[in-house]
Amino acid sequence: MRKTYDPFAQFYDLEYGHKDDDIPFYADMANKYGSPVLEIGIGTGRIALPLAEAGHQVWGIDDSPKMLRIAQEKLMHSFDDIRKNVRLIAADMRAFSLRQYFPLCVIPFRAFLHNLTLSDQISTLQCIYRHLLPGGILAFDLFVPLHSVLAREQWQDEIGTDELAIIDSGVSIATQVHHDPAIQMLHIENTYHRSDRKGNRRSSKSKMHYRYVFRFEMELLLKVAGFDLLHVYGGFEKQDYDFYSGLMIFIAQKPCR
Repeated sequence: MRKTYDPFAQFYDLEYGHKDDDIPFYADMANKYGSPVLEIGIGTGRIALPLAEAGHQVWGIDDSPKMLRIAQEKLMHSFDDIRKNVRLIAADMRAFSLRQYFPLCVIPFRAFLHNLTLSDQISTLQCIYRHLLPGGILAFDLFVPLHSVLAREQWQDEIGTDELAIIDSGVSIATQVHHDPAIQMLHIENTYHRSDRKGNRRSSKSKMHYRYVFRFEMELLLKVAGFDLLHVYGGFEKQDYDFYSGLMIFIAQKPCR
């Protein structure tokens, strides 16, 4: 995958460092199915570090060297028993090869949607399939493509300093979204405004792209890649799927045969 998150890396924890609603869910999956856990899109370690702290081994892949560098810095300041449980791997989710097989693979926070073509989607799922043990589990979450949002072709949003993980960072974020419904693509450009104590302002930009998928489209992708679908949830407390929840969580299994 393209190194989408390199320009974004320095701001990731600032924007998402306080997101923790999914951590208990993925920790529960690790407790249930065991480790080592393969994490696709480990980023700065937002999920991996809590799993490692709970005693699970995590092999995390990411294609952003800058995101991995931040994760490594966090590990360097962690206790030895956490540090030894995390392995960081620079790799493309579509084509990686590890000498390890896993009982569980997780793809948190819609990272799967960075696969922008049908070929990318299938390649990623097949690569994960090859690295799972027979009976191994794949768990991941996506956003629901709500028609109230996707009816628009362009919109923008502002995230103020007081909405970020560090409220006195001096950073605010302006987001512009372009939606191309013909190819189910969202093109997102973030502009990060930074003000120092003297009032000087600097700006930098990053761009991300998501190809969203619908529920039964995702179910078919899993089937084509060889998985058996076990559950589709509508929330991290394993609620029944509800289109209007805005969240869909897939649990699939590599057959034991």
